[in-house]
Parts: sequence; structure tokens; C-alpha cells
Amino acid sequence: MLNAKQRRKLLREQQQQQQKQEEGVCIEEQIEKETIETSSAIGKDEEKLNSKERRRLARQAKQKREVGTGEELTTGGSSAPVDDKQPLNAQQRRLLNRQDKRKHEGVESMKPVQKKRKKQTMEEDNDAYKSIHLTLFVGQLPFCATEEMIRKHFAKAGDIKIRMRTDKKTKKFKGTAFIEVKDSKALGAALSRHHTLLQGRRINVELTASGGGNKSENRRNKIDLLRKKQSNVQVEKTKALIQKHIDGPEYQLKQEDVDDRMIDFLSWFDYETAKNALDEYNRCVSDRVNNRKAFFMGILKRFRQTDGDE
Repeated sequence: MLNAKQRRKLLREQQQQQQKQEEGVCIEEQIEKETIETSSAIGKDEEKLNSKERRRLARQAKQKREVGTGEELTTGGSSAPVDDKQPLNAQQRRLLNRQDKRKHEGVESMKPVQKKRKKQTMEEDNDAYKSIHLTLFVGQLPFCATEEMIRKHFAKAGDIKIRMRTDKKTKKFKGTAFIEVKDSKALGAALSRHHTLLQGRRINVELTASGGGNKSENRRNKIDLLRKKQSNVQVEKTKALIQKHIDGPEYQLKQEDVDDRMIDFLSWFDYETAKNALDEYNRCVSDRVNNRKAFFMGILKRFRQTDGDE
């Protein structure tokens, strides 16, 4: 006969044994479930691989059939004639359409069109380049100036296009204009009219840049560079002209008669006026002139006002 303590101990042992049995059953069920899932996944992968392989083989077979059909159509059906009654598939119809297009239009006829378009584009770009660099700004024009008057003043530049600038509200002439010349030779002829007199006013003829207006900083920088270049060219021409008069035995000009101020003064003139001023100095100067520099400066001031006309 077991006492109460022994019965409780025996009951606990039975419960523990039963719990272990239940846990063992659960583990077996879980292992079996995982095994089933793994086998099913492997089966699916095998099916996928098989389906991929089947699709690959089907594509290869289709490509072979299409290549064979294309060769038959291209060679005129020498190996296996195509049945006229059998309808063509999409691939065959596209191939026939391309052949008809090549036959009627010609692939070679399309290439010259592309070259022609490219050539036209290059010519248009060249025209745009010319229109930018062959356009000059003319300032300090008299307000009574007309297109005919400006055209006559720039006659050496040949045929020019003139755009007079007017006030938007009053439509009155603002005293400035843009002129466009045909080529670089005409450009030089037009620039030679810089600081010449027109109706008593000394006009400015300057290089300009595209862009419209003076709001663009890039355009202003371009204009500054162009005008600086123009000024440097004018100075170099003036120095060469002065040196010619100094070296020439027929001229009276001496090296000590010329300083930087006179070079700047002469550079301000156009080339013809500067040449006429030097010729006037050589004609009038003599040994009786004590201050040759002052005498030369007086001639330059008179030419600045009247271009030498009395």
C-alpha cells in the first residue's frame, strides 16, 4: 500500500513519460512534413527545368524553320517551293514587304538623301556663322541719317543690309544701326569707316556678337573682346603707318616727333584720315618749327574736327 507521497511521485513520473511520448510524436510529424515539402519543391524545380528546356528547344526549332522559310523566299523557292494556296505567316509577310520596298525604292537611294540633309545643315550653320560675324554696329549716326545716306557712306563695302534702330513708342531714329556685309573683304572695308565723319558727326563702326540686347553677360563679354581686338588691330596699323613715314626719306617725320599720345590720337582716326594727317604734317613742317610735337598735335586736332577740310 503506497502512501500519499509515493502516489504523487508515481503520478509525476507517469505524466513526464506521457509528455515525452507526445513530444516525440510531434517531432516525427514535423520531420515527415518537412520531408514532404522538400520533395515537392524538388519536384517543382525539376518541372521548371524541364519546362525551360522544352521552351528552349521549341525556340531553336522555330528559328530553324524561319531561317529555312527565309532562304526559300530569298532564293525563289529553289529548294522547296512555297505553296501559293498556303497562307503566309507574319514573318514571311514582313520579309516580302521589305523585299518589295527595296525593289521599288532602293536602299541606296536613301543614303544620298541623308548626305544631302547633312550638307544642307552644314550650309545653314555656315550661314548663321557668317551672319553673326559679318554684322557690324554703327553708332553716333546723325538723327537725320537715312538708309540711302548710310549706304552711300559705306559704298566701299559693296551691297549691305541695314537695320535702323528706332524708338518703340515714337518710332524716331535712335542714331544707331546694324549693317551686314557679304564677306570678310567687305567687312574690312566697312570697318575702315570707323571714326569717319558723316554729316558732321564722327561715327563708330564696331564688331558685334549675336544674342540680342545687352542683358546677356556672355554677350557683353564677347563684344568687349571683339572691340578690344579691333582696337589693337587699329593701333598696329597706325604704328606701321607711322614707322613707314619715319623710315621713308621723302617724309619729314622723325622718331622724336611721335609719342604715345599721338599714336593713340592717330589710332582713333580711320586709316585714310590718319594717312592724310601724316601727309599734311610732312607737307607743312619745316626747320623753322620749334615745337614739332605741338605742331603735329595741332594738325591732328584739326583733322579730328574736319578730316582736314578747311
